[in-house]
Amino acid sequence: MKIAKSFLSVIIAAVVLSSAFTLTASAANLAYGAATVEATQLNVRSGPGMSNSIVATLDDSDIVVILEKTNSEWFRINFNGTEGYAKSEFFRDVLTAENFTATGKLTGDSVYIRESPSTVADPLGYYNSGTSMSVIGINSGWYKVRHDGLTGYIRSDYMKIVSSYQPDSTTKRTAAKTSPAPAHSKTGNDLVDYALEYLGSRYVYGGASPSGFDCSGFTSYVYKSFGISLTRNASGQYRDNGVHIEKSELGAGDLVFFSSNGNSVTHVGIYIGDQEFIHASTSSTGVIISRLDSAYYTRTWFGAKRVA
Repeated sequence: MKIAKSFLSVIIAAVVLSSAFTLTASAANLAYGAATVEATQLNVRSGPGMSNSIVATLDDSDIVVILEKTNSEWFRINFNGTEGYAKSEFFRDVLTAENFTATGKLTGDSVYIRESPSTVADPLGYYNSGTSMSVIGINSGWYKVRHDGLTGYIRSDYMKIVSSYQPDSTTKRTAAKTSPAPAHSKTGNDLVDYALEYLGSRYVYGGASPSGFDCSGFTSYVYKSFGISLTRNASGQYRDNGVHIEKSELGAGDLVFFSSNGNSVTHVGIYIGDQEFIHASTSSTGVIISRLDSAYYTRTWFGAKRVA
């Protein structure tokens, strides 16, 4: 009997150790956090050592995902889809991710978006490998994402960051203020280029300046910079400005309108091209790029106008 109990104890201990190892290994696959570059130029290397080759060079205020804290001197990071190693001393705001924006792509099937960064949090929906989503933050190894009108969290080991980091909104606003004023060209491409300078700016209800925009305030501000006055609210812009065009006729700089109630215009943005548009979305995301062919914006599509 003593032998049986001893044998059972060994089995239980082995199971516990195995489970602990599995949990540790799983945690190691989760992103450590985010950080902001604090250096004029920071080399990203193929390995954690100065003798390794340079795979990328980062600028001051670039934001990266820290995939792993390799040791006290080096981080393994991801920037714009490029992974490598960088010296930890050249980063600030480690573990924080304010105004963090990127594009992520799922690497697993039936991956849940959850209400909070926990495996026991309620699922909001699930998606399969290859699905691209807007990443707007990072928390305890989970990416905060927006997709199909949902805002929630996805475990970072099920998603790879592929592109589109932006500096924090303060940095972008400062850069925009010190940039030369744009030429008063009325071409759609010029409108889009100018609008993209404010990607990451914060959302403020009633706002119509770089210190904060709402949806129609953002479109009004961009067009005003090219000498074109728009009606201040989204419904008025749809009613009063430009000419109606079909969705199939969309070009860079056209206004795109949406309705959350099915009866009247409630939101407006600026079409970029390739089924993407830029808009002041919500207080949690600020100015972002979204896709027209996502489920939410397909469902709420109202119409389009050409002004410039």
